[in-house]
Amino acid sequence: MKSVKIETPCGHVEGISESSVRKFFGIQYATAKRWEYATEVTSWPGVYQAKSFGAAPIQERAFIDGIQYKEQPFYHREFYDNFESEYSEDCLFLNIWTPERPENCPVLVVLYGGGMISGQSNEKVFDGTEYAKRGVILITLNFRVNIFGLFASTELKEKYGKCGNYALYDQLTAFQWIRRNVGAFGGDCSRMTLIGQSAGASCVETQIKAPVNRGVFQGAIIQSSAGFVSGLPDFVKPKCENTLNAWKSVFEKSGCKTIDEFQKLPTKQLFDLWYSMNQGNMAYTGFIPDDVFNPKDAKEPCEVNVLCGITSEDTAPAIFYWLTKRFGKIQRGVRPVYAYIFNRQLPGDKLGAWHSSDLWYTYGTLERCWRPFTSEDYELSNRIIDYFCNFVKTGNPNNSGLEYWEPLSESGGKFMRFDVHNTKMVKLSYLRLLHTTLTYKGPRM
Repeated sequence: MKSVKIETPCGHVEGISESSVRKFFGIQYATAKRWEYATEVTSWPGVYQAKSFGAAPIQERAFIDGIQYKEQPFYHREFYDNFESEYSEDCLFLNIWTPERPENCPVLVVLYGGGMISGQSNEKVFDGTEYAKRGVILITLNFRVNIFGLFASTELKEKYGKCGNYALYDQLTAFQWIRRNVGAFGGDCSRMTLIGQSAGASCVETQIKAPVNRGVFQGAIIQSSAGFVSGLPDFVKPKCENTLNAWKSVFEKSGCKTIDEFQKLPTKQLFDLWYSMNQGNMAYTGFIPDDVFNPKDAKEPCEVNVLCGITSEDTAPAIFYWLTKRFGKIQRGVRPVYAYIFNRQLPGDKLGAWHSSDLWYTYGTLERCWRPFTSEDYELSNRIIDYFCNFVKTGNPNNSGLEYWEPLSESGGKFMRFDVHNTKMVKLSYLRLLHTTLTYKGPRM
């Protein structure tokens, strides 16, 4: 491992080079005070040391040692056991993996899941090494979540002209920083693709449909919930009024007399207050309507190629399957949609291909997991990454040596099935997915 220094529009930055991959961790792309919108970082003094991850956004894991929170033991063991991180409201950092000698490389930008309640760019499942080795620059970034990333009130709107959606604006600011700076890292800002899973997938769909991002991205990879933003019936989505009322109830419970007083509460006190009231209420994870992000017609197709998928034991596989098919129908005749189902029944227990299980394979980080993966799992992971890298480079996942992946418009509704010894195009059984949705007893979120 050796140090590597480059010059960017913001100034010099020093990272590390290891195994033919350059890594730049903990670069601050923006600053933001509580419930204020992010301001992009445009310069820094001296040489920026980018050799360790920056602080992650405030979430339950920030206080896990002191308070017994409700985080699911399954997901804690799977992704966060023996994991250490710093947490802060000052959390707008990103991480970059590049080839050793990058030149006009396509760029893949990761938005994490976590239900808009938790999540961070340095989760141990994330790593860009396998992508960098294949000529793709991978970037993970932090954005604010829960009450710090979504709180909204009419008083704040009166004060600032808008309110809420801080998470989306953080992402938008990161995209702007990347477009201005990625060339210095060897990237081509005209060849950017977004990838996200679960809540991150909803963010991806929101961002590629946002009027402000028209022409910014050439592709999107949406894992577990494609079509959730545009295809979910309106009566299921939390209404803006309900979201504002939910946040108002948190403010009222605080005992504060003004929003200014509420805004100055200590970090832990504010988080505890919200957490004590958050009983799975979707209103706390909803975005506020905003012309910056909302197209006139939510069901209009987006102008990017899309690769999307579900897992066989997903949160609600029958619903996700229906939404994915509907999303493909919206895109038909405009841009291709390549759909997959991840069917590998993970070794180590009998919970199957649960929600988020495909992440270990997507980022080639199987060795960081406790599960007894075999050579077959590593082969499957390499195959998935090959498909994804092809898509990032060309907008099409296909290449010689791989099973041909037909887009939904040509396949008659077939999905690519990812499994050991069994990667091929298949017609899914809706009845089987519905049965799984109704009877599955494993982790849902």
